[in-house]
Amino acid sequence: MRYAAPLFTVVLFAACSTPNRTDDPAEFLRRHVETGLCEQVFIEGDSTWTIEERMKHYGVPGVSIAVIDDFKIAWTKSYGVMDSSTMRPVTDSTLFQAASISKPVFTMALLKLAEQGALTIDTDVNTMLTSWKIPESAFTATEKVTLKRLLGHVAGATVHGFQGYGPGEPLPTLDQILNGEAPSNSPAIVVDQTPGTGWRYSGGGYCVASQVILNVKGGTIPKHMDELVLKPLGMSRSTYQQPLPEAWTQNAASGYLPDRSAVKSKWHVCPELSPDGLWTTATDLARFVIDLQKTITTDSGKVLSRATASQMVEPLLEPSTAVGMMLDNKGSERYFEHGGWNEGFCGQIYGHVKNGKGAVVLINANQPAFMSEVIRSIARAYDWPEFVPQHKAVPMDSNALKAFTGRYRIGSDNMITIALRSGKLFREPLREQPTELVHIGDGEFVGRTDERSRRFVKDAAGAMTLQVSDTKSGDVLSTLSRMQDDEHIPFEFVQRGERDAALKAYAELKAANPNDEAVNEEALNNFGYQLLNARLTEQARDLFFINMNLYPKSANVFDSYAEACLKLGDKKQALEYYRRTLTVQPENPNAVRVVTELEKELSASR
Repeated sequence: MRYAAPLFTVVLFAACSTPNRTDDPAEFLRRHVETGLCEQVFIEGDSTWTIEERMKHYGVPGVSIAVIDDFKIAWTKSYGVMDSSTMRPVTDSTLFQAASISKPVFTMALLKLAEQGALTIDTDVNTMLTSWKIPESAFTATEKVTLKRLLGHVAGATVHGFQGYGPGEPLPTLDQILNGEAPSNSPAIVVDQTPGTGWRYSGGGYCVASQVILNVKGGTIPKHMDELVLKPLGMSRSTYQQPLPEAWTQNAASGYLPDRSAVKSKWHVCPELSPDGLWTTATDLARFVIDLQKTITTDSGKVLSRATASQMVEPLLEPSTAVGMMLDNKGSERYFEHGGWNEGFCGQIYGHVKNGKGAVVLINANQPAFMSEVIRSIARAYDWPEFVPQHKAVPMDSNALKAFTGRYRIGSDNMITIALRSGKLFREPLREQPTELVHIGDGEFVGRTDERSRRFVKDAAGAMTLQVSDTKSGDVLSTLSRMQDDEHIPFEFVQRGERDAALKAYAELKAANPNDEAVNEEALNNFGYQLLNARLTEQARDLFFINMNLYPKSANVFDSYAEACLKLGDKKQALEYYRRTLTVQPENPNAVRVVTELEKELSASR
């Protein structure tokens, strides 16, 4: 069972009044931020949204923002409420779960220990681990797991993320988390690909890094974080203590899920401290971002030296990843960033590597698209270089546009439809909302929801193709062929409610190529949850049904199908498949809980 990022972004612009220039430049810029939310690409003449409008659109109860300019906090402001039932307002001191933003803050502490000589980041971690070790295997025979690789997600470690625990539930120790032993609700953390050969996001790798610190230093992770990073940076309203201390709970926001329902226990407890255990404020995280920026540019940070900190903003194996941080390269400009998602909470930090501009956004909802809109509004107001592409539309004749229409295949189970509506060209992806394609001249089209450009080009046989390119480099990323009318991809049958035809099509794909991503168990499961989040529950249920038939020995697929049945009100079917989950994975805590609840409920209704 897993929540995935929301599937759809709705492109509905609302007109906003332009802020009036005042004698206070900071107030003028703040008003620009508050009224300038926009899509990923801005077309000259587009209207924008206000923060309040988009909070309502996405169902975000509360948000806290810190804007960084010239290596200083320019201003902070909070909006909305901590909890929809009490209606207590969010303030700048309200605590949010930082989720995966815990990782870069933890990375700074670990790198500080390396500077102090307590550990090394480029040697085999097994030489520092004592109470628990990574099992040696064919994957580690020639390349070793190092702290640097763990922090950069290139160590081959498993376990993407963690779902947390309700208050009062038994909490696992770090050893139990590493071994996947009860009461841990996540699998064992192992290395199943050669370290240093590929990037794969792994919260589990950060748990291994925590174990290294405890083995070489003793103590606790919250205490080390306080001493190494939080206190030196003045992050006085931040803690890695889990559960959250009672004295702090009254000022903690309550979380809300993608379907806008409240987290039953207000928030989950996250004993996997280093990957997702930080409670914090936007102001405190801004102090972290600024210190990293100052360290990199002037070697004047309070925690690390420039040489050490530079590893957090230099590409590691891939252009978009670094040690403890993600990189967003905008042409010649480099930004470091990291997002976070715990059930009920999301966060985002951004910082320019050189010019001291940045931002922090924290929300008590699982709506990352909203945070991206806020970040872009800040970027436009404060002139972040090359951050938001801006173009001017160039009209094109409707007859010329009509020649481009049709369905274009993407891989074995995806496509987009190009349609002409009221004289405008629209790109209609199978798994997303339609977006307009705007002609910007010389046969080049852009959309508002991504930074790629598109051209329609006939191939050698005269068939129309859609060429997708990187707008910055001009490199062609992919060329899509226009499909014939009688061609269909498997998911089209799911959309039509033709479950048996869909199962047959997916089974044929798997038989032809078991490694096809379209029939990967985890990918299908994640797609199913995207459909659930988009309230396409029948489609999600049918996709989970197909996944069960493709992978009949997996507890996870039974659990997911049962959850979809439960959302549709089919409690008998849900109970049957939660029971099947337990036949494969008897200690699945979610299935045990739901089976108990459903048995009582159904028994009482007889």
